Formats: sequence, C-alpha cells, structure tokens
Amino acid sequence: MEYNGYGFIFSTFLLVGFSLHMLFTNIGNTYLNKLLAAMMLMRGLQIVYFIAVNTGETFVVSILFKSLGPFLGVYGAFLYLYVRGFIRDESCLKRRDLLHFIPLLVGFIDLIPYYFLDAVPWADLISDIIARRAFFNQNNIGFFPYYATILVRNGLLVTYFILAWRIVLRSNIIMNRQNNPIITNWILFFMVITTLSNLNLLINSFISISNGASAANLFLSNYRVYIQSTILLGFFGYVFYKPKVLYGFVFVSKEYVVTGKSTCKDMGEQKQEDEHFVHQQSENSGNTRKQSPAIREEEIERLKAQMISLMETEQPFLDPDFSLGDLANKMHLPQHHCSYILNEYVGKNFREWVNEFRVNFFIERYPSLITSQTIVSIALASGFKNKNTFYSAFEKVTDQTPSEYFSKQLY
Repeated sequence: MEYNGYGFIFSTFLLVGFSLHMLFTNIGNTYLNKLLAAMMLMRGLQIVYFIAVNTGETFVVSILFKSLGPFLGVYGAFLYLYVRGFIRDESCLKRRDLLHFIPLLVGFIDLIPYYFLDAVPWADLISDIIARRAFFNQNNIGFFPYYATILVRNGLLVTYFILAWRIVLRSNIIMNRQNNPIITNWILFFMVITTLSNLNLLINSFISISNGASAANLFLSNYRVYIQSTILLGFFGYVFYKPKVLYGFVFVSKEYVVTGKSTCKDMGEQKQEDEHFVHQQSENSGNTRKQSPAIREEEIERLKAQMISLMETEQPFLDPDFSLGDLANKMHLPQHHCSYILNEYVGKNFREWVNEFRVNFFIERYPSLITSQTIVSIALASGFKNKNTFYSAFEKVTDQTPSEYFSKQLY
C-alpha cells in the first residue's frame, strides 16, 4: 500500500478512536469535549471517504456521500464554538448559537433528491465521483447548484477560522503563556494543525471545481492526498514527541484533566461554574495535589482588591453571561489565578462571588423601582438570567427571601 494509504488509515484509526473516547467520557468540560469529538469524527470519516474513493469502495462512498456532506457545512461552526468556549471557559451551548447549525439543516434539505434517485442513475453518480476523486457531485441533482453549495461551505469555513483566530489573538492567552503553558500550547497547536489541514482541503476544493474531471485534476488529487497525509503524520509525530500537549484535552482522564467537569443545567438557562466543585471532589477523593499559583501574599491582596474594584466600577456582573474567562481577560490573568484567589482568599467560588454583587445591586435599586417594575424585571436588570437563580442567590446571600428582607427593612 502506498505511503498516503498508510497515513490515512493510521490517522483515521486515531481520530475516530479519540473522538469516541471524548464523546462518552464524563471527565473534564464535557461540552467542549463533545465539540472537539464532533470535529475529530467528521475529519476521521472524511478520511474514510477519501480512502474509499481511492480504493473504489462504492458502498462506503455511497453511505458517506448521503450522510457526511451536510455535517461538513458546520465543521467551521464546531471549531469556532470550541475555541470560543475554551477561551471563555463556557460549559454549555447558548440558544443563539443554534443559528450556527442552519447550514446543517440546509445541507440535509439539499440531499433529499438524492434519496429518490433510481438505482442506475445513483450508481452512475457514485462511479463518476470515484473517477474524479471528488467529494461532490458536479451534476445539479440537489435543490441548490453544487457550485453554490461548495462556495458557501468553503466561505463559511474561512469565516469561522478568521473568527476563531481573532478570539485567540485577542484573548491575551499568548501573552500569558509562561503562566499557563499547557493551555496555551494546546490551543495554538490545535489552531495551527486545523488551519493547515483545512487550508489544503480548501485549495484543492477550488482546484477540483475549476479543472473538473480531467487528467490534471487527478494529478492534483494525488498530491492533495500526499499533502494531507503529511500534515496528519506531522501532527501525530509531534504528539509522540510531546504527548503532554493532549493531556486534559484529548487524553481526558482523572490524572491529566486540566479543566473542571462542566455541566449545563437548564433551569431557566442557568449556567453554573463548577471549578469549586472539582476542587472539593479532588479533596474528597484523597487527591491532595493542589495547584497553587506562584504568587506572593502581597500580590494576592493587590489582585484581590483590583478584582473587587473592577466589579464595583465597571459592573461586568450585569451581563448574565459574565464568566470566569471574562474576569481573567479583564484582569490580564490566567483563569486558574482568579479562581485560586476567589476560592482561597475570598472564600467563594466564582458564581457565588458574582451573584453576591448582583444581589447587592438589586437591593440598592429595589426601593426606587418596585413601584414601576416587578421583582423579576429588576432581578434580570441586575444580571440574573431568571427568577430561579435570583431567588436562590438572594436567599444564599441574605438568608431571607426578598419579601422577608424588605419587610424587615421597613421597620
């Protein structure tokens, strides 16, 4: 078997294996794990498709052609959501993020006519695809012209890559590389590899469109496979050289987890921060390893005062989606520094600390606004996402319900 065949088979085995591992693991940030797993699985199945095309496996090509195409339209969306969630420490999908998956629906709609093709036209279509070594059909059988479909798909991919790189470059994660090298090395490694891999596919996609089913196209198709194999083998070569780059991100285990186990509990869109939970769990399980940042005592007091001043002057807690990652960006600190200061020197986890500011803001505004607004509307304007989180936070801060608290204030 040729060099590219070995490279593709080896890459497929690892990509699909890692993706299945991350889909079913409950350790770490499960939301980000599943986004990354979806990307790896799509890329792995795409490689299976290339192998099937080059070896003339019509059955495999037929199955993947009818199922994989629409998902490639949202590959860029998965990448963007993963990078954004990684940088901002997100733990669940927001409702407005569902708009990113519209191309998936459109892709399935476009495939509907293919399911109604007779056996002979369908066999001819698959044979033509194998002969051209392409991923798309150049005959306009679907609802949309194939040229438009390919251009829109590639345009979305480029757009999402630009947005992802923009988030990375504006996050100060590179500037703070010495403070958190593991996180920085992973996200940069991930972005470089995915960029190179998809750039190769983009270039060859446009070459395939411009050349059509020609001898020149087959020649370029062979080089596409060689280049892609080289990129993938370079990726795994680097991993074998520095395997720790994957610990906690692809090798997800209790020993190497670097991000807390994140969950998304939908009680009125409530998002809970759980690094405090992970800290307690590690203590209860006998894991006494404590990652304390190397910060002097006087420096911690200064940073603590600076964090409180930022909350009081800028009031970022009024944003319901304000996260630990946002606080770290404003402080120009790694997230684990902020989390450590809050847990060890303030005595609260991030969510409890932020909600206390929201409760105090509510208490200040309540007397002047209650005659014209409801309690819930004032609570939402104070940064709470819904009344459930508000009442829970209010009772935790004051040990009273809002009605009990303000009735006592009148006497």
